[in-house]
Amino acid sequence: MTSQLNTQSEIFRHSTPARAPANVGLSATRLALQLYARVSPQKAGQLFNRMAFRPSRLPMPTRYEYLLDNTDSYTQLQHGSRTIPVYSWGQGPVILGVHGWAGAGIQFGAWVDPLVEAGYRVVLFDAPAHGRAQGESTDLFEMADVTARVAASVGQIHGVLAHSLGCIAVARSIADGLQANYLAMLAPPVSLAATMKSLGRQFGLSPEALSVHLQLMEEQFGASVWDKLDMEALSLSLTQQGLIVIDDDDTSVSPEQSQRVAGNWARAEVLRTSGLGHHRLLWSPMVVDTVLRELGRPVDTN
Repeated sequence: MTSQLNTQSEIFRHSTPARAPANVGLSATRLALQLYARVSPQKAGQLFNRMAFRPSRLPMPTRYEYLLDNTDSYTQLQHGSRTIPVYSWGQGPVILGVHGWAGAGIQFGAWVDPLVEAGYRVVLFDAPAHGRAQGESTDLFEMADVTARVAASVGQIHGVLAHSLGCIAVARSIADGLQANYLAMLAPPVSLAATMKSLGRQFGLSPEALSVHLQLMEEQFGASVWDKLDMEALSLSLTQQGLIVIDDDDTSVSPEQSQRVAGNWARAEVLRTSGLGHHRLLWSPMVVDTVLRELGRPVDTN
């Protein structure tokens, strides 16, 4: 069982920008899928399947963009035919940031200066089809593979910060051999299966059309895809010290999902917040400070 850090968070003063155009686009896509499904659930499911692998690149947080022009190290990792940007600040044990679906590495911008000042090296990257990385489509297996390759390119990993679906990518990487001493997971979903069903509901997809999408995923990745990307099951094998951050007002990943993950991770603490939702967790001063306290300052071995 996890212990609880019973803390009520303040609402971070920088509110999330309004996204009316995105909401309009979502409504239009939702209506189109619903109408299409009435004519052909099979074709609607196929269309949804193609959409599911093409992340909409969220606008980068402009308050942190200056960091991309002031890195201590910038490299490019070649992944197949695509280039993956890797950014690094500071010296010391490596803290690797893994963003979620449609996100970008610089979403962890609020962590860079505090971690560098504490004596760590911060490494961020953009997964394929995200941020400034090349590509238009990707999947969680590829994100897990890229996470492992970035880790291997920078040396031993001391800690990992992960957000949303990035948590599943990290857990999959660890199951496949990635080594880390500490994990901080912000709003981890319980599984890819639950995420797909939630996404189907968000778009108003009929059960028949959704089943087509799920079947196509099994044909592409094998029937074991759901087990391999089940965060609740993967968390059973996590041996690292860690922190799970759950916000009571998260409407993208329900607090109940993240709590189920926490229940299986023996060495994880739980930080419950409110008023931050799904994305403001990424730059909440209280979340950053809590992780810094858990990490402490690196031990000088010289």
